[in-house]
Amino acid sequence: MKRLLLLALVLAASSLALPAPAHASWVSDHCFDDHNDDPIFKRADARAYADIADEEGYEYGGGCWNNNNVDDTPGQPDSNGEGPDCSGLVFKSWELKPTSGASGGTWWNKFENVHGPYSSYRYHDALASDPFHDLPNKQRITTVYMDAFAREGHVGLLETNAGTSRGTDYINEAKGDVWGTGIFEEDWRTDSAYVGVRREGWAADCSPQCTGRETSAVVRVP
Repeated sequence: MKRLLLLALVLAASSLALPAPAHASWVSDHCFDDHNDDPIFKRADARAYADIADEEGYEYGGGCWNNNNVDDTPGQPDSNGEGPDCSGLVFKSWELKPTSGASGGTWWNKFENVHGPYSSYRYHDALASDPFHDLPNKQRITTVYMDAFAREGHVGLLETNAGTSRGTDYINEAKGDVWGTGIFEEDWRTDSAYVGVRREGWAADCSPQCTGRETSAVVRVP
């Protein structure tokens, strides 16, 4: 009887020492691989893609989100949660390739957790081999919607060609853990830390049905 009681106590103690099952992350529960080559990538499609990420979460190094307009992992930074970070949002919206310096396009499902090889520092200081380049200036006559503004540490996408009455711009950006991802009013044209950046190889928004000229870009009224 004593031996049975001792055995029971040992088994009970050993069960308490077992580690609890690991909790799956939001990414492992929701994200999956789904992408394909896309030889025709357009600014209008890039904006539509980025707009789906608006009101979702932010995750440093992340690249997977849904479109329920809610941060599904609030207050959980750096935990394989929902949302892109700033450079990951640009990478997927611009349909860049996963290999550094590669030209061409790849469409990425919003549920694919991919960030790409480019950081905000790289967008700010583009290499000659990159599929994007820094613009000579940030004047409105130079920039076009879905160009990016980048500094060392952050990057966002120009949402429209027109600015606000205050001279600022609407920027589609994965702003941070507190703010999430969305369209924010920013004054980056006058901030010398930011440079303009343009993806190379855009097709006209009217492609492949163009009749000689590109259709005008849609402009949202503030």
